[in-house]
Amino acid sequence: MLQYLRLICTDPRPYGLSGFRPEPLANYRAKAPKMDWLLKTLNAIRGKGEKALVFCEFREMQLLIRHYIQEELGYAADIINGDTSASSANDQSRQKRIRWFQERPGFGVIILSPLAVGFGVNIQAANHVIHYTRTWNPAKEDQATDRAYRIGQEKDVYVYCPVVSADDFKTFDVRLNELLEYKRGLAEDMLNGSGDLGAGDFDIGQVAPPESPKPESRLLSFDDVLTMQPRYFEAYVAIVWGRKGYSSVALTPASGDDGIDVVALTGAEGELIQCKTSQRSDRELSWEAIKDVVTGAASYALRYPGVRFKKVCVATQIFNEGAHRHARLNDVELVDSARLADLHQQHDVTLDDVERMLWHGS
Repeated sequence: MLQYLRLICTDPRPYGLSGFRPEPLANYRAKAPKMDWLLKTLNAIRGKGEKALVFCEFREMQLLIRHYIQEELGYAADIINGDTSASSANDQSRQKRIRWFQERPGFGVIILSPLAVGFGVNIQAANHVIHYTRTWNPAKEDQATDRAYRIGQEKDVYVYCPVVSADDFKTFDVRLNELLEYKRGLAEDMLNGSGDLGAGDFDIGQVAPPESPKPESRLLSFDDVLTMQPRYFEAYVAIVWGRKGYSSVALTPASGDDGIDVVALTGAEGELIQCKTSQRSDRELSWEAIKDVVTGAASYALRYPGVRFKKVCVATQIFNEGAHRHARLNDVELVDSARLADLHQQHDVTLDDVERMLWHGS
């Protein structure tokens, strides 16, 4: 819940439907004040011919920020995160990409994970530091800011922590900022640490105005399905299979599932389903999903003696020829994005349905 409240002030899209599939810039800016502020601020920085560091630890938000910077400013911002190689032998290593950013004259933006740029990373060419999302630990935030405060910095450094506020209640963003500042103050005392914030630090009894009505749960569009986080997509598939007529449908545990995400049963008949989702709709899936469901089938045959299981792979993409060949050899049914779209048209599902399946199993 804390993570959800933390994210909603930054990215107003429904939780679980926030994959990287950008909507039109004007639409997103109208409902995301932090993104609107960021683009205006970066435009002003560009007018001065200066450089900015944008810190954000969520990979999908990093991609979204880069996309909208490109659309609004025509600038292709680089991303440095945990996926970026630290090896100097790599042509796309962290240090080489930072050096390119440093040496390129004029305006520039680089998007960084505060967890991936520790000691030894100096970016003095930038004199604007934007903490688009906040870490739980103010010491880590200060360490990220220090990347611009290094020997060789010749300009005044400006640090921004955009906070989404409201007139009639204290938003989570505001509360988080207050707690980080409190922890930062403790750190100035040598007898106190500033460690991560914990659940006990938050008083979240009121997270919205008392009179706020509960929003209606609208039907999910197929575009919503394509932007689902993996666990939400598994829950969606479980609901659809339940609507197809199976009397018992269950999600398997998030880990230790033996390659099976959904188990659907009716008497002595059942289906074992492996789910695959990606924000790249043009990506063709290989036979990895087939291997997962085939391997897991033996385990579930022991758990459910007497049940005849079909093996199924459901994906938001298309399967390549190798996947189709292995599916035929191993008697696996493939449900690609086109077939899934047909199923979606036949069965109405809301976000409330998906979250009930996730949290209550029904």
